[in-house]
Amino acid sequence: LRKLEMEYKQNPNYMHYQPHLKWSYRRILLDWVIEVHNRFQLLPETLYLTVNIIDRFLSKKTIMLDKFQLIGASALFIASKYEEINCPTLKEIVYMLNGSYEREDIIEAERYLIDTLEFEIGWPGPMSFLRRISKADEYEYDIRTLAKYLIESTLMDSRFVSAQPSWLAAGSYFLSRVILGYNPWSQKHIYYSGYTQQQLIPLASIILDNCKNAPAHHNAIYEKYSHRRFGSSSQIVTRWIVSTEKKIHDRSELQQ
Repeated sequence: LRKLEMEYKQNPNYMHYQPHLKWSYRRILLDWVIEVHNRFQLLPETLYLTVNIIDRFLSKKTIMLDKFQLIGASALFIASKYEEINCPTLKEIVYMLNGSYEREDIIEAERYLIDTLEFEIGWPGPMSFLRRISKADEYEYDIRTLAKYLIESTLMDSRFVSAQPSWLAAGSYFLSRVILGYNPWSQKHIYYSGYTQQQLIPLASIILDNCKNAPAHHNAIYEKYSHRRFGSSSQIVTRWIVSTEKKIHDRSELQQ
């Protein structure tokens, strides 16, 4: 998996070569993809593979803006067929596009995507690595659930486009433990994750920064993880950030 995550890596600067697209357009597209993913109640692996297919495709081909949503829908269709036992039908995908494209458009775009990626769809997403790291804490539910929110929050931020999924999983898990007040990163965590605390602290800081004013950065993800089903994870992170910043402010005033 560690070998494949490097082999199927995206170009972090691909947007420089897309004359008709911007990073802000990518955020809008992924917001839609996440809503459709939630509507169909698909696996987390499907979402991450969808985003990987989109980014890897755009690293190789330039497209017009009017085809961007079509690429997103086709990538979701491919990822669903790869990951799911019961995937959405072509009719359902067309329905979610609200008449913007026909079934033939999806089929043609699907062919084009697969040909461009040379049928290499087996990218290992962060969930595989998260499951392995969770062994260090006997699969503690609260830590893993909060880490899932932190990982998913990185999808919308262009700074994480080419980050290795193993690193994102480890950094999110590390930060989740800090927020929930668990013990420091042990040798067991280093063994299962492959990363030391020193390697993860810079990443954890960026993830935390990305979670400030979360509704503005990744609203669909924030709303999803605010539900009890996901342990109100997004709200826990927001409250922790506010509380920590207040403590830092109070300590600074005391020192003055």
